[in-house]
Amino acid sequence: MAGLLGARVLSDFFEEVIVLERDPAPDGPEARKGVPQGRHAHGLLDAGLQVLESLFPGLVKEMYAEGGERMDMGRDAAWHTAGSWKPRYVSGIELILCTRTWLEWKVRGRVGALRQVKLRQGCSVDGLLLDEARTRVTGVKVRSPEGEETLTADLVVDTGGRGSRAPNWLEALGFGRPEEEKVGLQLAYTSRFFEPPAHYKGDWKMMAVFPRAPEEWRGGFIAKVEGGRWLVTLHGYFGDYPPTTDEGFLEFARALPKPDLWEAIRDARPLSEAVMHKVPSSRLLHYERMERFPEGFVLLGDSVCALNPVYGQGMTVCSLSARLLGEVVARQAQSSPGSILGLSRDFQNKLARLLGIPWRMGTTMDLKYPQAEGQRYPGLGLLHWGFGTLIDFTSVNTLACRQFYEVMHMRRGMEALMRPDLLAAFAAYGLKSLFVPFPQRANVHSLPQAPAQASEGA
Repeated sequence: MAGLLGARVLSDFFEEVIVLERDPAPDGPEARKGVPQGRHAHGLLDAGLQVLESLFPGLVKEMYAEGGERMDMGRDAAWHTAGSWKPRYVSGIELILCTRTWLEWKVRGRVGALRQVKLRQGCSVDGLLLDEARTRVTGVKVRSPEGEETLTADLVVDTGGRGSRAPNWLEALGFGRPEEEKVGLQLAYTSRFFEPPAHYKGDWKMMAVFPRAPEEWRGGFIAKVEGGRWLVTLHGYFGDYPPTTDEGFLEFARALPKPDLWEAIRDARPLSEAVMHKVPSSRLLHYERMERFPEGFVLLGDSVCALNPVYGQGMTVCSLSARLLGEVVARQAQSSPGSILGLSRDFQNKLARLLGIPWRMGTTMDLKYPQAEGQRYPGLGLLHWGFGTLIDFTSVNTLACRQFYEVMHMRRGMEALMRPDLLAAFAAYGLKSLFVPFPQRANVHSLPQAPAQASEGA
């Protein structure tokens, strides 16, 4: 997704954009070897959905017409996290529920139809080319079934994901390696499709049951996707992995913090085999901090920041990063026509700021697990208390929940939580929580019903 969206924004400024893909061309919306996580549940948050519509006008409407589910985050999500269900209300925060493979297929079709874009399948990049001064990337070394070749380029974009070899390439070329942050989780998730049972009458389109750190580390997710199917993903941390057997999958679901997900799927008919994918860690590479960085080279997507997939931020961060790349190139074209001098450093600096909130939101709570491997900085315990108290507060205060969703869906920054009336209510709640044995939460036992009115835009 990072590569396809990056190609789309660059097509507005370059005569030719070549996308190099190791996998052979897919025949349809099917899983690819290069995207092993593609068979599991994904989410495109509201901010990502807006980027998608702006880059491909009419695509979202087309996907709804062809079976994608329109979802209002407040009304249509049954979301249990940190020990309580979130309130149900019409939020106006929209998501599309569909499989990752189908979304990628639809985007690939739009990108491949662009006159400026050429998709080359079945080839891999073996290294970067430098100019004589060894300060600027001028192209790449490519290997394909036809042999080896070199491709020259004004700008090389690495969207190679977790497997990107850019750190090794840059070190070998004398630029050094980027500083790395890592949080080890030993996460695995297992997914399969189900046919919903005819008698089940849930009033949700998505159900998520997340664990409360640090005492719980199992979670699960159901999404209604195209074809009238349920895509069910279970996850577990620190080696507590969801089995791929029929019985083991259901038993793992029954042991989640709440039984609702298991109750939904226990009589559902499996439509596929269960598949597992392991993610050992979250990772952030600080290319913006490198003392020397070549001109003509940028990185985005999981090549830079590979987030904990449980939080569903990845595709949205890719979308926002691609939009940012387009904005940086546009400013460069206006201020220095025909030159990209300084663009690489400018983009990586701005990308680092964009990644800050999703990275800190995810890793802060992950580091609440004593088993998690990662650097714990001074004040982290206080941050854990504050963020945990905020999550509890969102179960009893709909305004807090609404503003939290604004941040979570990357529509706004942390300033959304800084409203004076909200801060006062949160302070009172936090003070009370210091003098009671357990956090004060609502909706601990029962899932609230969805409001009767239709979701916005439904």
